[in-house]
Amino acid sequence: MKNIMTKKLSFMLSTFLGLFLALGSIITVAILDRPLADRQPVTFQASTGDFLVGTYYPGTEPVGVLLLEGFGSDQVTLTSLASEFARSGWHVFTFDFSGHGRSPGILTFDNAQTDRLAYQALSALEEFKGLSGLHSGQIYMVGHSLGARVALQSATMNPEQVAGLVLLGTQVTLSINVQSEFFTGTTDTELPWVQALGPGNPPVPILLVSGKWDDILTPENAGLLYQRLGGDEEGNDRSLVIVPALVHNYEPFSSRVLLEITSWTNELDQLPASVVRIVSWVLGMIGLFLLIISANRWVRLPESITPAPVLLEIKNSSRFLRAKLMLWLGALPVAALLGSLFFIIPLGKPVFNLIYVGFIGGYGTLLLVLYWRGKMPGVSGRLPFMMEKTPIEWKRVQAALGIMVGMLFLTAAYARTGWFYVFPLNVRLVWLVIFTPFTALGFWIGLHEAKMIPQQRGPQLALTLIGLFPFFLYTLLMAVLGSLSGMIGGLQGLLILWLVLAFGNLLQAVGRRPWLTAVCMAVLLYWLILPQGVLF
Repeated sequence: MKNIMTKKLSFMLSTFLGLFLALGSIITVAILDRPLADRQPVTFQASTGDFLVGTYYPGTEPVGVLLLEGFGSDQVTLTSLASEFARSGWHVFTFDFSGHGRSPGILTFDNAQTDRLAYQALSALEEFKGLSGLHSGQIYMVGHSLGARVALQSATMNPEQVAGLVLLGTQVTLSINVQSEFFTGTTDTELPWVQALGPGNPPVPILLVSGKWDDILTPENAGLLYQRLGGDEEGNDRSLVIVPALVHNYEPFSSRVLLEITSWTNELDQLPASVVRIVSWVLGMIGLFLLIISANRWVRLPESITPAPVLLEIKNSSRFLRAKLMLWLGALPVAALLGSLFFIIPLGKPVFNLIYVGFIGGYGTLLLVLYWRGKMPGVSGRLPFMMEKTPIEWKRVQAALGIMVGMLFLTAAYARTGWFYVFPLNVRLVWLVIFTPFTALGFWIGLHEAKMIPQQRGPQLALTLIGLFPFFLYTLLMAVLGSLSGMIGGLQGLLILWLVLAFGNLLQAVGRRPWLTAVCMAVLLYWLILPQGVLF
């Protein structure tokens, strides 16, 4: 008993440490972002007819910056840049492109072949000028990835010159780049506005910044773009900076990038606080995991009720685990069918999020059929999993739901710091509701299998890794293709899935209702995943 109490105290202390780190990171970044306290939400209509959602941060100096987000991103991820400019008294304006973040509408796959987003940026510029009282010559445009591409194109269309362009990892390629062409939907060298780029077009100062490890605007392509814009020709106000050991995804957060912007604009008068911000983000993420894992351990000591007898039994663990791995192939047609059904729904679709509902939902559906028929390899028996239903302990259910609500609020607050994306209450909420039942089925079966398999670390770990197998495979595929940004996106997805699985173990230990736990896991997954994709 003394040993159990010692362990419980240890787990409780580590749980509170995790909570302290998570909340501490949020508070630290909130302090850094005090210059953004006077935020003004803005909704405006672009000349294209699209309604867009933005944010205006009033400044004290006669200079401003329009920030343009990257593909599939949102304006919250530009908070670190906005904060740095606001600290120096700049007026700041951010907004979401159609299909991104909080803006309604969709983005078509041929977005790079049209001028739609460039017109949206020009409309945002006019809105910004009206709110701030600045004229175009007092406003810089700063964009990342797709946002940098849009800034460059809009500057070629704007009769009023802006103060300058800061282009981070510009999504424009003048040579073959399969990944860039996939995301933009076109070959850039065939576009008239790209062909027209030159020393005097656009007629504004330009700072090009790219990471040494950037796979969207590679150093080679950055050099080609720089030369197309005039390069080192006398009288050209163009600059190119290649930052060592920096990948595409993290260019907006880099202190080295911010220092280059500071030096180039000669306007910012303070050193960037991005190092403190990044350390806070990392400690906050560690805190979230420590909070969930530690809490899960101490609520399980000691077990207060005896689990209900299980009807199904794993007779051969090795055969069962091998079958689980191979059945991912069998789930592919089911995943494809699910994805096809979603395309019938007349709403903007989160295409890049279909991998989660497709794989987890399709896999769960296939396993459900096998268990129902009593054909699951290595297992004897058939559904139901339990011999009898246990009575509902409403206090436990209420506690589990309370933890769920707390987790949603905590992750939303963490997202507001700019590391992840904040869940927008728009059509993505509809997709969360649609995706949840299919995904919950896969989680529900996984919870029961975790009870069936031997409770040793080896088999339990193998079961978890097999459940993550297609997402590991996707990440590996991105690495083989040389896509660092795609690989990092895959790793981020794996991190979120790991967080969801750990959270599911905690909820199940508290609530002891597998279906409730599975639904909560699915909701948390899409709470974190859905905002990270554009609507098509």
